[in-house]
Amino acid sequence: MSVLLEERTADLERRTDRLEILFDRFMEQTTAILKEMKEEAARDRAEAARAREKDRAEAARAREENRAEAAEARKKDRKEWNRRWGELANRMGTVVEDVIAPSIRRMAREELGCGDESLFCPRISVVRSDDRHYRREFDALYVGTGAVLLNETKTTARSEDARAFVGFLERDEFALYFPEYRDLPIVAVFSSLSLTESVVRYLTRNGVYAVAMGDEAMQVLNLKPVQERRQSREQAS
Repeated sequence: MSVLLEERTADLERRTDRLEILFDRFMEQTTAILKEMKEEAARDRAEAARAREKDRAEAARAREENRAEAAEARKKDRKEWNRRWGELANRMGTVVEDVIAPSIRRMAREELGCGDESLFCPRISVVRSDDRHYRREFDALYVGTGAVLLNETKTTARSEDARAFVGFLERDEFALYFPEYRDLPIVAVFSSLSLTESVVRYLTRNGVYAVAMGDEAMQVLNLKPVQERRQSREQAS
């Protein structure tokens, strides 16, 4: 009886040992699996974080590229609009000059005492005789037997434009561009489709004829005052 009990006890102990070994192996495998799952989860989180960072970087780069492209597009649009406005302004200036030029030609001969026409040049570009680096465009030049008419036309006549023209005359620069006409009197005309009263008064004080659109045609707005001023100067000289 004791032998049988001992055998059963020994068998139970062997089974218990095997169970402990199996349990230990199970726990080791479970621990290894959990560790691997944690590591994999950490890798997934890191990969997800890298992906989000990459997405943010790409999104930021895309926004920057879009801003750069938008800025470049705006720059091109501004250049295009500036070019178009420049062309429009040039065409408008040419239109105004074309409207005024025939009247200037008639006035030079009939009203402003320039005499019979020897030469008439609308929009003439001339290099200075003393320095060929300087070039100037003149809106209209009428050369008569008695005087030379020099016309400055502005689409929008500003006070500073009138002052610049008077300064050009006072510096005797005309003779530097047209030395062949230095012995002829200069009849100066400043013209536009419309001139303010202040500009007309300034031109009158400086002996420059102001020409603008009247009720029906282009006309000299200060004909008598400038003629009287010119006569006074001639008598004084």
